[in-house]
Amino acid sequence: MSCETIRLVSLNPSTNHFVCHCQGTGWVVVEGKGAQECGCRIRAKIIRKLERIPPEYEHLRIESVAPDLKRHPKQAFVWQTVKRHPDRCYLLCGRSGVGKSAVMWALYAHAVEQYRPAVAMSLSELIEDFRRAEAVGYQNEYLAELYPSKLRTRSDRWFVGIDDFHLGRPTRFAGEMIYRLLDAAYSYRHQLVVTSQLDRRGLERHWAEAGDGSGKAIMRRLMEINGATYLTLPETDGRLEERRADGLYKKKAAFEDIVN
Repeated sequence: MSCETIRLVSLNPSTNHFVCHCQGTGWVVVEGKGAQECGCRIRAKIIRKLERIPPEYEHLRIESVAPDLKRHPKQAFVWQTVKRHPDRCYLLCGRSGVGKSAVMWALYAHAVEQYRPAVAMSLSELIEDFRRAEAVGYQNEYLAELYPSKLRTRSDRWFVGIDDFHLGRPTRFAGEMIYRLLDAAYSYRHQLVVTSQLDRRGLERHWAEAGDGSGKAIMRRLMEINGATYLTLPETDGRLEERRADGLYKKKAAFEDIVN
C-alpha cells in the first residue's frame, strides 16, 4: 500500500473508540506508531466475527445475560462465576440443553469485542478442518482455522472455544491433533473454553481410546491450563470440589468448581 492511501492522524481517544479517520482506505498513520488499522476496519472485523455466532446465541452478552433456571436450577451460579471471571479458562460439563454452549458463545463474543483473536467451533468441525489441512498438504498452503502453530504467540491472548468435546471418534489422529492444540494453548497461556456432556473422568476414558496415554495427557493439559475452572451442571445434587495450588479440599454444593 502506498503512502498516498494512508491518512496521517494522531492517536487519540476517538481512534480507540473506532471512529473512522481513513477516508475509506482502512489504514491510518499514527504519529510515532506507523501504519495502523483504522477504527472502521477494526469495527468491520468485529462485526464479521460476531456474525459467526449461531442465531440462538447471538444476543447473549455476559454483562446482561439472565440465567434460565428452567434449563438448570444451578445456571445462576455458573453465570455469576463467568461474569466475575470472563477471562478464565473453563471446562463446562452437563447434559444436553443445560446452557453450556450459551456460556461458550457469550465468552467468545466478549473476547471478540475486546478485539482479541478468537475462534469457536464444535470438536467435529475442528477435526474435519484438521483433516482437510492434512489432505491438501502444502501445495495449496491451506491452514486450518485453528491450528497449534497459530497459538504459539505471545503477542495476543487467543480465545479458543471447543463445543461438544465428547463427540467424534477418538482416533489416533484426532488425539494427536487435540493434544498439540491444547499443549500450545497451555504453553502460551491462551483462554480455552470447552463444553462436554461427559465429565472430566468420562472425557479421560473417551480420549484414552486414541491410544498412547492420550486420555491422561489431553485432560492434564485441559485441567492444568493457567486459570482453569471446572463447572458441572449435574443431573442431581452433587459435591463441590475446589483444587488450588496448595492442595485439594471439598465443600458440599450442587456442582463442581475446580480452580488451578
